[in-house]
Amino acid sequence: MTTTDETPTDTTAERFGLTDRPPRSAGLAGMLRGRSGTDRAKETTEDTTKTPPEGLDGIPDPATAYSDSLTDADLLDLDRCEKAVRSHHATFWETGKALDAVAQRHLYRARYETFDELLEDWDISLADSSRMRRGWPLAARLLPEVPKLSRSHIEALLPAVKAYGTEAAATLHGVLREALPRVTAQAIAEVVRELPGLDESEEPTTVIRLQAEKILTDPDDEPDDEGGKGETAAPDAALKQAARQRAVQMADELKRGRMSHRELTHTLTAAFADTEDPRVYKALIRWMKEREAKQQ
Repeated sequence: MTTTDETPTDTTAERFGLTDRPPRSAGLAGMLRGRSGTDRAKETTEDTTKTPPEGLDGIPDPATAYSDSLTDADLLDLDRCEKAVRSHHATFWETGKALDAVAQRHLYRARYETFDELLEDWDISLADSSRMRRGWPLAARLLPEVPKLSRSHIEALLPAVKAYGTEAAATLHGVLREALPRVTAQAIAEVVRELPGLDESEEPTTVIRLQAEKILTDPDDEPDDEGGKGETAAPDAALKQAARQRAVQMADELKRGRMSHRELTHTLTAAFADTEDPRVYKALIRWMKEREAKQQ
């Protein structure tokens, strides 16, 4: 069963030093002061009878339509977004969704001239804001399948989100979960770095799956010495195909989805070097001797 690396989730409040900062004085209390007591009482009653949603569902929707002037609901959503950003328990993607709602719905207008001014006041860089805003839709897509999703996975997939889109990046994560016994941020980053890119006419999710599978299963054609002309030539096409078929057969025997070439190479090297269990070492010697005898 594939596992994922789990790192402690940094809260945005801790990362950006927002925990002890009071909100601006021109906050919601002053803006909402003009409403009638009946309206406030009604909202209080509704708040006590409804269980607020948790996690991403508890963050206002960035796609909600907005008008030229802010409504009471907009102001309340701004308050919820600010609380999420300042919360000790807010995750990378919850903060990203909150910032996205503030930006897309122009909620910052209640207190600031621009979104950049809000970020400056909240001590969040534009680069960090962009990363979190780009990452939260991917987290929303993956969390039902990976409840213990790591922030490091989302950050490692951000280049794929930018180049291929959210759904394709989620597909890539799924391919890695099928292929690897343990998915780590480093493994994700290595595959993402090798992705060749996407043509405008290509379907992103299909292409990224094919590209990732090729990266995971193709042997690395690297020279065996510094001059690039070692005695052992790079595997030819037939050998590559045979290795793929064997890897698929082994994965089936182990009741696994796939086995990557990297994992296969690492496993064979570890078995070859195992001094306590020399079976692979002896089998390889026997295989090489028999092969040499046939070639004579």
